[in-house]
Amino acid sequence: MRYKKSEELLDRALKSIPLASQTFSKSLTQYPRGVSPFFLEKGKGSRVWDVDGNEYIDFVGSLLSITLGYCDSDVDRAVQEQMKKGTIFSLPHALEMEVAEKLIDIIPCAEKVRFAKNGTDATSASIRIARAYTGKEHIAVCGYHGWQDWYIGSTTRDLGVPSAVKELTHGFKYNNIDSLKEIFQEYELAAVIMEPMNTEYPQNNFLEKVRDLAHENKALLIFDETITGFRYALGGAQEFFGVIPDLATFGKGMANGYPLSAIVGRGHIMQKMEEVFFSGTVGGETLSLAAASASIDKQIDLDVVQHLNSLGSYLRFNIGFNQ
Repeated sequence: MRYKKSEELLDRALKSIPLASQTFSKSLTQYPRGVSPFFLEKGKGSRVWDVDGNEYIDFVGSLLSITLGYCDSDVDRAVQEQMKKGTIFSLPHALEMEVAEKLIDIIPCAEKVRFAKNGTDATSASIRIARAYTGKEHIAVCGYHGWQDWYIGSTTRDLGVPSAVKELTHGFKYNNIDSLKEIFQEYELAAVIMEPMNTEYPQNNFLEKVRDLAHENKALLIFDETITGFRYALGGAQEFFGVIPDLATFGKGMANGYPLSAIVGRGHIMQKMEEVFFSGTVGGETLSLAAASASIDKQIDLDVVQHLNSLGSYLRFNIGFNQ
């Protein structure tokens, strides 16, 4: 049986872990039994091996977090060197500032930076900043923005979210500016948060129209670049399309698989974080920051974004992935 050990581990894990996974997108809800592995054991470069010894080319890239490949030698070396010095301390580490400065150099909207661990952390922080800055509560959303109440209450997976919270978030459709205009006509919005691109390109200056509509109504524009950051361009879709938001969130490919995300934005708006409470014991954890620093440097040195574009084009037009 090709997945014998994987199936055994799945049955065992289901006794102690709901869905047998810490991440919904890695759970048995996404992969059918009998034809899929459920546990991976190791990875190197673009390849991974499951617990039964089967080898795969990993196009998933750990949910788009692995940009340079598994166990990249330069990233691992930076982490190992930092590990000898410590992971978290009783005061900030200089790496927090150094990596923030690198993000400011490459992300158009970034004038100040705060770090977190997951994309949900960052998007939720951006919403709290927007509400504090504007004094308004309602939010318009387009795309996926994590598991916190303020967003997930607007989806079908809203179990456990209070009705009062659900009523503050309103979805609009990508490439349909009228659907956003309708929300503005009914509510005073603190912010429009959106994935600047997901499965289709913006049409008819859609991103520009969203930005202008938000600003005309004194709302902030937030780009959730958890996926698009360090892929479309190092500075994200905002660099690629030339549309600059007020705030943006980054994660995934920033640290090549190490847990790190960031909220970045215009200085006078980010300054509100001196009043907005956003804090965590491991917020300045140094191994992930060391990984991010090494990863960003390597992506710049090797022009990794261009390489990704070349590989993507090859797969689309020579292997038939665009069909």
